Amino acid sequence: MLKIRPVLILSSLVFCLLLVLGLPAKSAAEGTDPDHLFSPSVGQKFHEIACELADSQDVNDTQTQQAIIFLAATMSLDSSANYVLSDMIKFACRHSVQDRSELVRNLLAKYVDKSSDLQTVRIAVQYLFEQLNSREQREKLLDEMLKTLGGKNNILDSELATLLGLLMAEKADLQTAQFYLMRAYNDNKYNNLAFTKLAELAPDQIGPTMYLEHLRLVLGENPLNIDSALAFAQYAQQLQLYETAADAYGYCADLFAYLYPSQPLPASIYLPWAISNYNTSRSQHRVLQIADRLRQSGCFDLLLEAVAGKAAVKVGNAEQAKKIFQTAESKAEQLFNQAAGSSTKLELAKQLAWFYSFALPDTQKALDWANKAYSIEPKSALAAAMLAYSLVANGQTDWAKTLIDNYDRSPIADLAMAQIQLAQQQQSPAIQTLKSLIASDPGSLVAERAKQILAQQGAEYISPIDSDTTLAVLRNTFGPTLVPIFIRPEKAISVQINVRGDKFSYDSEFGGSVAIINNSTEPLVLSDDGLFKGYIRVDANISGDLNKKIPNLVSLRVQSVSPVGPGGSIIAPLQLLTGQLRRTLLDYPQASLNIEFTVFVDPVVTDQNTTSRLPDIKPVTLVVKRPGIELSSKYLQNRINSLSKGQQGQKIKTAQLFASLLMEEHVMAHREPLYKFMYADWMPAMLKSALLHNLADQDWVVKTNTMAAMSSLPLDYELIDAVAKNLNDTHWPVRMMTIYLLAKAQGSNFGKVLNWTAQYDSNGLVRNMAITLGATPPKPAKPQEPNQPEQKSPQQPAEPNK
Repeated sequence: MLKIRPVLILSSLVFCLLLVLGLPAKSAAEGTDPDHLFSPSVGQKFHEIACELADSQDVNDTQTQQAIIFLAATMSLDSSANYVLSDMIKFACRHSVQDRSELVRNLLAKYVDKSSDLQTVRIAVQYLFEQLNSREQREKLLDEMLKTLGGKNNILDSELATLLGLLMAEKADLQTAQFYLMRAYNDNKYNNLAFTKLAELAPDQIGPTMYLEHLRLVLGENPLNIDSALAFAQYAQQLQLYETAADAYGYCADLFAYLYPSQPLPASIYLPWAISNYNTSRSQHRVLQIADRLRQSGCFDLLLEAVAGKAAVKVGNAEQAKKIFQTAESKAEQLFNQAAGSSTKLELAKQLAWFYSFALPDTQKALDWANKAYSIEPKSALAAAMLAYSLVANGQTDWAKTLIDNYDRSPIADLAMAQIQLAQQQQSPAIQTLKSLIASDPGSLVAERAKQILAQQGAEYISPIDSDTTLAVLRNTFGPTLVPIFIRPEKAISVQINVRGDKFSYDSEFGGSVAIINNSTEPLVLSDDGLFKGYIRVDANISGDLNKKIPNLVSLRVQSVSPVGPGGSIIAPLQLLTGQLRRTLLDYPQASLNIEFTVFVDPVVTDQNTTSRLPDIKPVTLVVKRPGIELSSKYLQNRINSLSKGQQGQKIKTAQLFASLLMEEHVMAHREPLYKFMYADWMPAMLKSALLHNLADQDWVVKTNTMAAMSSLPLDYELIDAVAKNLNDTHWPVRMMTIYLLAKAQGSNFGKVLNWTAQYDSNGLVRNMAITLGATPPKPAKPQEPNQPEQKSPQQPAEPNK
């Protein structure tokens, strides 16, 4: 049973294909050859023809249909030909008047596994969605796919569950939507859409630890996303995980310098970076380094200088603190006096009032600067809050309360109010006010002052977040290093293209592979939102006896079910002998050629050129050589002898070579030769004679391969006649290749034969190929009238003159 299962699966796919293409089920079943022909070489040729058809310019639906039939033939001839499934799914999902949903579903069931190209699967799912008209039908489809395909590929499971969750959310079935979205997130923690929608529908299920873990995963997914890096740093700071926040802001600083090398570091990074370090137990000295870095860039920020001075006090360097404070207040006052605009004066006055309130306490100076700020802009809530606080500090609580009541509340206003409440013996409300303002910005100097006042009242602020538990969860996921070290992308990722050797002969099959190597200490996530999305493009540049550029020779997307670990790699095979390159190498067998392959990762195509999305990751190149065949009479004679004495493989290779030499002669005729090549008047007749010999060979594999080799060769009457003699061959691949060649060569003159084939050929694939080549589809048999004697089938008519 194990041995025949692949055949049964492939037979069911072919059977399904025939149904989709319009043949009745009974006819399709009767059309299956009983001997289950097997030939990987013929299957590979059919695959090559299918790809040439489907990849041709201005490909139409008829060519797509023919390509699908050739791929189905490949699967029928080779039970291990899983390499065609991706192409077949893509071709089946192309726009057509026919609904190929059943075929696509059956192909997916065979195709999906851990190594599946998810882009192919997404194309299939989108196609199946488009064939359905209601949400209920799509829900049923997704549910069935999760049952039949689930467990084979975690990323696919996650995406299908996300789609189903979104559909459930649309009809307000929130409980079911949450179930599927949580399932999607558990299958793939990098599923940002599932997490975002889950957080929207059930925010109570997303605790601070889970949210911080998600932000860290997002940062790891794309280490160049400055918004993701800042979001992680800000949330860690909000949770009072100051060591983590300080490291994260340091990462942001390095990333900003990489992304914007000509711009100064913005305050949105350096200020919270300094504050976070200030609140750590061992890293206050870094605040001094941050301030020095900003000074060296020619910038001045009084708020940063204030934190630096406080940090110097914490590390026990009172002299340095004094120098920082003196220099800062002198510089700030000088800038205020030099400022021309009221907005600049207002900002500096508010900063100086804050400086003398929380950095270098001086109640009188604080009141003076707060009055200046308020007089410049009485509508400023912050100026009013600073004035209220400085009034309280100077014992003037009545006017301070009026100011607080007339403006929006802020931490500074709340600090002033708490002190007013204490002055009025309202200790409990004051403690609550202090705790509330601390929770809003626990790392600020304002919160530091509030904590001091709390301690004086015998109270203590306790963080609602269990930092030890949160850090333990993060370390379990990310290891001891919670914040990554910034690495430039060209150092984090390297690309290699590999082929077997640097020289190959005319009749050699060659392929290669591309390796994406993770050189960083972080996992490499291949996704739409990742640093590397996984797209690979290979261009070919031919030089030597011929010059030709072949852009986009190969285009693929590499993906991985799980992130690529540090030092790991992901390797994707490259089918390099394809398309225009394959055709060129076959059509010019005597040309000596150099082929330069250029690999782009995540390519960006413009009118001028092609580059990588990450410009620092340069394209990788590799050159291989294909020497031309050196012909001689003896060489050709030996090849001729192989047709009668050689093995199957020798006959096939000789047929391909001779067809290529005839094509080369055809291209060179009536023009200046493109390069030096051997030619003699007797060669065409000899080459054609060899092909005629193969077309009459007793081996159906030899005949089919020979005709496949002739698919681009102009056929004269003698070759057409030899091909036509195979219309009655008992092997269906021979008949299918025969009608394909003759239809191309004879056009409308071949219509009668195609009509006969479509009606009476014993194989469904051959019949259907005839229809795509222009035959009139056979009319379905009329249902039997009840109570009527069964009629005998009419005798099969004689085959028309070919």
